[in-house]
Amino acid sequence: METRYVRVVEEVAKLGSIRAAAETIGYTQSAITKILHRIEEEFGERLFERHPRGMRLNEFGETFLEHSLAIDKEMRDAKSKIAALKSGETGRVVLGTAAWSTQILPGILAKLVEERPHLKFRVVESNAGHLEQLLLEGRIDLSISAMSQQIDDQIVVESMGEVVFGLVTAVDHPLTKLPDIRIKDIAEYRWIMADGDHRTTRFLEREFTKHGLPWSSPDIEILPRQALLEIVSKTDLIAYLPLLNDPEFSPPVAKLTCCDLQWRIPAGMCFRRNRPVTAAGRLVFEEVKEQFRLAAADYEAP
Repeated sequence: METRYVRVVEEVAKLGSIRAAAETIGYTQSAITKILHRIEEEFGERLFERHPRGMRLNEFGETFLEHSLAIDKEMRDAKSKIAALKSGETGRVVLGTAAWSTQILPGILAKLVEERPHLKFRVVESNAGHLEQLLLEGRIDLSISAMSQQIDDQIVVESMGEVVFGLVTAVDHPLTKLPDIRIKDIAEYRWIMADGDHRTTRFLEREFTKHGLPWSSPDIEILPRQALLEIVSKTDLIAYLPLLNDPEFSPPVAKLTCCDLQWRIPAGMCFRRNRPVTAAGRLVFEEVKEQFRLAAADYEAP
């Protein structure tokens, strides 16, 4: 039964007249009569009794209208919720993110939930390989990370820029006093790395070997970026991390460029091919992409 039929029964019951209902709704009297007959045939009972003052719902009609109005409301609510999901006004996103991208997410998520209070987010932090597996298992909706050489063909990748790496030290570290930093200058210092970031470790080991220098494994491996930066700010340990804008609440650290270490990795948003990103997820992606654009502009600035 079509939901528009509910309006017909409601108006006839309210006005007590097919003629009056037809004028209100904009139907012909014959059209309304046919609709009433169709409903009564479907339910096997008459819905109205005729009285000198007009038509009045009987007990069958009252039951029909009570439940039909409830169904009609549910349908309108469903349409409204679907429209909100499509526009990104509401929804829930389970977002996978690499350690480096957690530095820009707090501001982005704070902005989105302030602008759209019905959005909900859950953030899972891990390395790129594990995030890819979580996507395939359906445990996250999308991930934001640097790209590996090979991506499963069930996963779609949308590029958002490059992750540009650089040295990170305490603000009073001796390296900050050098006009130009070469790889030989950092060979004597100890390292702190993000736990599970084997790709960065392999890159540094390869570059040290290329310059005939010994590579020392990191003294500390820790995943939360905030904890890593806290340790860097209080020690002579150095890190090699993406040069993105950290939020104001991060501990003060220096971001340095080593002339012998020039490394950029393409980054993007990944999602399953058979499950496109929702409007809420798309909002996150666009905000992250904008942060990448701003970070790239800062990095390229003279």
